[in-house]
Amino acid sequence: MIQVIGRVFQILEELSLDGEVSLEGLSRVTSLNKGTLCNILRSMIEPGYVKRTRCGHYQLGERFRELALGGAFDYPALEQMRSAVRVLADETRESGVIATLRGTRVSILAQAQYQRSLMINTAEVYAALSLYHSVSGRILVSYLSPERRASLVREAGLPGEQWNNIDTPEKFEEVCAAIRRDGISIMENPSLEIVSFAVPVRTASGDNVVSMGLTVPLVRCRGGERKKVIALLRENSEKMGREESPAPPGK
Repeated sequence: MIQVIGRVFQILEELSLDGEVSLEGLSRVTSLNKGTLCNILRSMIEPGYVKRTRCGHYQLGERFRELALGGAFDYPALEQMRSAVRVLADETRESGVIATLRGTRVSILAQAQYQRSLMINTAEVYAALSLYHSVSGRILVSYLSPERRASLVREAGLPGEQWNNIDTPEKFEEVCAAIRRDGISIMENPSLEIVSFAVPVRTASGDNVVSMGLTVPLVRCRGGERKKVIALLRENSEKMGREESPAPPGK
């Protein structure tokens, strides 16, 4: 391992164990002189992986915690999502995914596939979900607040060819409103012979938009089967939303 990378891991491990650590303490653990250590820490502070406290000590930054915990969701919440998507995959006998937005990127929080001999390659389907050219991404941007959606467009641009040739903010708001009205996003991919669905999940905080999606081979999604798949997707999404919502006072 390159020596400086090893030192970075030493710093992260020490901060994760002790919470706040002084420069002297980090120097002692890493065997680095304070000048070299300050340079490394400065490089970790700028992107938000480490931050300096008021008393001059160092601790893990929010950026690092987001990477470790999947954004604004703690470990129990992520475990609940993993359990929910496994139930969805088992009930539908298909491939499920739960995602959220981190900046302008779709982040997969949990995914599961039903184990059988004939199935789609979920590693390829869910390896990188597009912001605009995936049902999960479209649900997520549609359920953002208008202010957050406008900020996202300023950073990522309008969808253009990725989504119905949307090239104006007015068109963008119109299609997002249609998705919110229907409560679902659907996309067929004839070349891969799959159809994907995504619906929103109501989270307890109300600030973090989450989607629950499902990808199904077209041959298994004809006629009445499509309605059953959508019903199961909605049912599991609503159940997950209820489980995440805090109980009313006195209950």
